[in-house]
Amino acid sequence: MEPTPSIPSYQICVVDIASNFISGVLEPAIVTDLPTSGQLGWTCDWQNLWENSDFDCEAIVKLQVRGQILGLMKFALYPYPTNTPEFLEVLNLEALQGQERSVKPVGLWLLWYAATISLARCSGDDRGTLMQLDAMEVSIEYYRNKVRMEGLGWVSLGTEEKGYAFRFSRLGAAEFCSRTEGRFGAPIRCR
Repeated sequence: MEPTPSIPSYQICVVDIASNFISGVLEPAIVTDLPTSGQLGWTCDWQNLWENSDFDCEAIVKLQVRGQILGLMKFALYPYPTNTPEFLEVLNLEALQGQERSVKPVGLWLLWYAATISLARCSGDDRGTLMQLDAMEVSIEYYRNKVRMEGLGWVSLGTEEKGYAFRFSRLGAAEFCSRTEGRFGAPIRCR
């Protein structure tokens, strides 16, 4: 099944290795966009994530620059089914690292996309959460210091792995979007 066409696409600005601003695109991914596990430094099994997605409430988005996919994110709107979801959860986020990565920021733009969707479509849950995610331990400082999400505490990520839960309130999501746009420019909606 292909993703729903109601998900927007945006032209964004990223910075290359020589500190030049260049265009990139944030848009829904299709199955042929997704790498196989281990391909070009990707660690998530994106093909399996696609096969196990419910595109009625989930989506996979890509960040692409000059024809190369540099980041992928899977998110869901909850609760489902409902006309007005309460919050968005980032389920998986991966950006190419090292020499495979030619621009920055990749993760910030993917999170900007999620925050923008949550601001437009979600009402907030009873705790005021508009967007949430569980981060692996190695990513805690990124979400705490760069993204400036509110930490909620330790969680189990599966078998034996521990992670840390983060969230944005409506105000936190709006401030994050403003900071990102202020630094890299306002995205242009393509569709």
